[in-house]
Amino acid sequence: MRRYDRWIDGEAGPVVRPYALTGGRTDPAGNTVLDLIAVIAASGPAPGPAELAKLGPEHRKLLSLCQAPVTVADIAADIALPLGVVRVLLADLIQQDKITVLPRPAARPRTSTDLDVLKEVLDGLRAL
Repeated sequence: MRRYDRWIDGEAGPVVRPYALTGGRTDPAGNTVLDLIAVIAASGPAPGPAELAKLGPEHRKLLSLCQAPVTVADIAADIALPLGVVRVLLADLIQQDKITVLPRPAARPRTSTDLDVLKEVLDGLRAL
């Protein structure tokens, strides 16, 4: 058995601990707060090959997922990494101005019609 054979799984590929991907960091860089429903998108044109070569494979994958607006939750599911790791890596890309957090649309004020509909739904559920 070669020295590193125990670190390679034929199906999963090389095993890398999540803290190795973030350099041991557990909190996103700067004051970046990314909740599950934050929408992320690339903040400019796709980087060229020279710029991509400076990024790690996880950062490149995240950047490719962010070419269209996508939520943090969807990104974490697509890349199959723990949410904490995804948040740290996304914060890195935000710090490098490669991606941005899109502003949330303003919540519209509730109207009496909304409350009437909710009351009808509640009454229907109680009737079950």
